[in-house]
Order: sequence, then C-alpha cells, then structure tokens
Amino acid sequence: MIRTIALVLAVWLAAIVPGSAAELEEAVAAAANGQHAMAMRRLMPLAAKGDARAQFDVGFMQAFGWGVPRNPAEAMAWYRKAADQGLAVAQHYLGVAYYNGEGVARDHGEASRWFSRAAAQGFAQSQYMLGLMMLDGRVVAQDVVQGYAWLVMAGRNGVRSAGREVQRVALSEAQRRQAEQAIAAWRPKPEAAVSGFATPRPEKRLGLDRHIGEVVDPTAWPASSIGVVTVAQYSTGGSCTGTLVAPRLVLTAAHCVFNGVAQVSPGNVHFLAGMNKGTPAASSIADKLIVAPDFAPIQHDKWSLDRSRADWALIVLKDALPSRPVAVTALTREQLAAATAAGTISEIGYGQERRYSPSGQRNCSAGMTEDARLLTVHCLANFGYSGSPILAEIGGETVVVGIFSAFHEETRLMFAAPASGFEAAVRREIAAQSASVR
Repeated sequence: MIRTIALVLAVWLAAIVPGSAAELEEAVAAAANGQHAMAMRRLMPLAAKGDARAQFDVGFMQAFGWGVPRNPAEAMAWYRKAADQGLAVAQHYLGVAYYNGEGVARDHGEASRWFSRAAAQGFAQSQYMLGLMMLDGRVVAQDVVQGYAWLVMAGRNGVRSAGREVQRVALSEAQRRQAEQAIAAWRPKPEAAVSGFATPRPEKRLGLDRHIGEVVDPTAWPASSIGVVTVAQYSTGGSCTGTLVAPRLVLTAAHCVFNGVAQVSPGNVHFLAGMNKGTPAASSIADKLIVAPDFAPIQHDKWSLDRSRADWALIVLKDALPSRPVAVTALTREQLAAATAAGTISEIGYGQERRYSPSGQRNCSAGMTEDARLLTVHCLANFGYSGSPILAEIGGETVVVGIFSAFHEETRLMFAAPASGFEAAVRREIAAQSASVR
C-alpha cells in the first residue's frame, strides 16, 4: 500500500541478534503490502522481548494511528521502554511528547532530560531542541555558548531550522571562539545498550523520513478538488497546495501569493486541480486574489507564528472547474477534540517529495491555542505542504477546518490558520459569484 511505510519501518535492521533483524524485515515487508495489522503482529513479540527498535516502531505506529487506533498514551509507554535502553530516536520522541503534552502532561523539564540524552549520542533533532532550550533558559540553565554550539552541530547534521536560529544568536568574539572550541572537542557518546546497533541513513529512520505519507488517488474526492497552486514571478517560481471551495474559488495560504513582501500579480497564479503524476484534471488562471486583511507579509526566514493565524488567501479563478468543491466549516475546540478522538482529522497536500501527486496524512490530532486564533495540528507533514487543507469529517461530510501555514519539523507540530478566520470571506465571495451569474 504505502511504499514509504516500508522505508520508515526499515529502521535499526542491523541488530545484535540476526534472527531479530530478519523478523523486523518481515514486519517491514508486511507493512509494504498494506498489511498493517500483520506488521504489528510481527513487531509486538519482538517488542515484548525487549527489542528497542521494535518497541519504538510499535510506539510510533500507535502515536500516528498506523494500522491501529491512535493512542498517544500507549505510544509513550513503548517510547519509554526503547528510550530507557538508549535508543536515541525513541529518546527524542519521548522528549517531543513531553514538550507538546501528547499522551502525557506537558513537562519541559522532562523533555530537556530526554533531549539531552539523545543529543549526547549525536541525534541532530535533539541537539536542536536542547540548543533552543539552553538559549531560552526558562527550563534549563541558560547557556548561550553551549546552546549556540548545539544549534551549529544540529545544522551540520541536517536540521534545516538550525541555520536560521544560529543567525539570531548574538555572541561576542570570545564567546564564538569558546563555542567553536566546544564543537571541535565534542564527540558522540553512544549509550552502552545500543552501541552495537548500526546507524542507518536518515531517510531510513522511522519518524524522520521526509517521504512519509500515503499516495492519494487524485481522482477520488476530496483529493480531486485539491491541487497545486503555481506562482510564476519573473525568473523565479514556486508552488503550494490549494483547495477548490467553489467552482471559481480556491483556498490557499497567503504567503503562497507573495514574493517576499510583494503580492504577486493574479496573472502569474495558476491552479491545477487533481494533479496526477504531473497532469491536472482541470486548471485555470487567477482573475483576482483576496488576502486576509490582517496578514503581514514578511521574509520567510523571519517568519513568526503570530502571522500564521491570518495566513490564508482566496484565488478567484477566471474559469469554473468541474470538480466538486469542499465546504469550509469553522470548528470549536470541543468539535476539534471530538474529530481527533474519532480519527477524522487529515491533510492532503503536494509536498516537496511528491510535487506531482497528492500525499495524505490520516489520524492527525488538532487543537487550538489558548486564544483560539491558531490551530495546532500533530501530523506527519512534509515540506512543501503550504496552503494544504486541514480536513475533518463532520456529520459524515469532509470539510476544510484550517489551512496549513507553518511546520516545526523537530517537534512534529503544524500550525494552521483556522476556518473561523476565513469562513465568512469564503461565503461572501461565493454569494458574490452567484449574484454575478444571475
């Protein structure tokens, strides 16, 4: 079923016990054939016997609802078993769970403890998180030099966000030299229990593979009404995801129709619905752009989450498209919780790893910030999903409840503009279009 499950479950396969590695390979093969229940049946005996790799795999599948009902609390228990044995990826995900409050009460002190253990082993994502926490100084002792050093090392090990954060740290020349000395002297310290495990390539690590996600049938609704928003701006180009919410109306992220701080011309914006291996089912050029009135355009490397709440835009198309539109519905905090519990929160988008076919994520969780102005979504998003719809099933109907704005890779948290911010604008434009054709 999902090729990527075969990739991400193929983790820690070089084991101390050859028989264990063979059984893990069988679990991977079962998952690759879409037999998730069988994969779990093969993993569970290994996990019960104490295999840290299988324990983490079981926890990850439970955390994200792969073949089993989503159960963050149970996932925590399995993460902890693997983390106690020294498995760095499990330590990181345990830290993330404490950091986000997923399956356990939020505890940043406990999160920092697990990040510290994984960082000491050289786990880049934990190095990044520990560096941020040291710079902040609210939970762990503030140490600008060491925090900077962790961020630099994380960046060198592939964490995309680290370079941007490093540029924001103001160090004296003496502090910078001290940090460089610390980086040069640092050596990973594998924990004894897992020192015999081979280190796989990053794309083969469960939970860190950028290709996670089901390939969705673009001819089946609602994917048939979700497509690629392309922006041609002189010598540069870009693409996001958009959703047809009326025959001539597409919903996307506001930052997708900006080139830096300048809004692009409608004539440079196209919508390609139901893109299937590079061929759209229908398409149209934009006639007009409607951007959230309180959206503040800014350079990407200076993005802040307070801008995500208004990160939505409407693309009025020149031509009506035949695909069935997806309704927009604002949900309350309680309705989001109910949809999460029912396992109906999902996302469909065109990520960087598959620009020409849609990928889907299911069994996501969604909530609101305290001021109810921003959606927080726990899902396995990929880079390039900007503008993709956060979907929920309400009364048996799939609806758009938010628009993807930003993604924090290291904590696996997504941030989305809630439908409460654009539902009225969508209705007004639909009414205006209906009146114009009478």
